[in-house]
Amino acid sequence: MNIYSWKEFTEKKPLSGVPSAITVGVFDGIHKGHMEILRQVLSQGNGIHSVVFTFRTNPALFFKGSFRGDIYTLQQKISAFQELGADTLILIDFSADFVKLSGKQFFSIIGASLMLKKIAVGYDFKCGCGNDTTSDDIVSMFAGTDVDVQVVPEYRCAGVPVKSTMIRTFIQTGELNILPELMEFGYSIDISGHMGSMLRSDTKQVLPPAGSYSMRLYDRGEYRNASITAGKTAVGWEFI
Repeated sequence: MNIYSWKEFTEKKPLSGVPSAITVGVFDGIHKGHMEILRQVLSQGNGIHSVVFTFRTNPALFFKGSFRGDIYTLQQKISAFQELGADTLILIDFSADFVKLSGKQFFSIIGASLMLKKIAVGYDFKCGCGNDTTSDDIVSMFAGTDVDVQVVPEYRCAGVPVKSTMIRTFIQTGELNILPELMEFGYSIDISGHMGSMLRSDTKQVLPPAGSYSMRLYDRGEYRNASITAGKTAVGWEFI
């Protein structure tokens, strides 16, 4: 999988003229709803390149008071896209300059940097300065062109919409057993660079409350089963 920054993608244009199917999103945690969108662009065949645009850090960090913690770290997200078989990952830095782009400008820049063949987004997709562009706007934007725009409907599990906010709530309340049903790769804590324990302040990941849990841990590209003990200020573990 190729990985480029937004700056590299727009300035060096490594995918110039490459027929591509794309999707755009935070994709934090890669839940089953995300997968319905990703399947629209992955493994297209017929020479169509799959490109995922996501963010190096969660855009919610840019807006004070709205960030509840990452479900996946950046490295976990990269590992997930590698396993899913994405051809290229574009990492966007959500900066003061980027946030000024309208949705139309954003997609125009993408269209000038590769050959757009397909766009897949969720039904509730919004982008651009002040969220000025919705999924319906994207459909209108490319109407009459040869770009196939797929708007993926809401995904439900047991009648409930699957969303990242819901998964964060399950983690924060310690309801981890339900997460394998909702997430493509399940929930795991990234312990890369730590031995046996870490402070809660050492990570931006959302962590379960105080208690004991059996779960997988992510360590520099590998997953290992472990028994963890979560305290108020730190999390410790023993591998099983």
